[in-house]
Amino acid sequence: MKYLLDTDHISFLQRRSGTEFLILAARIAQHQPTDFAFSVVSFHEQVIGAHTFITRS
Repeated sequence: MKYLLDTDHISFLQRRSGTEFLILAARIAQHQPTDFAFSVVSFHEQVIGAHTFITRS
């Protein structure tokens, strides 16, 4: 692992649109997939965000 993606990076990748996504995707394409990881904290934040989105009324 060389790069630890944070919650914002993961969100950009999930959206698959916008300037941030294009820049990040271009940089990621220059490396091997095994060079990237994300922390359990970022995973937890993503789960909480998804749960909040799903339970909105």
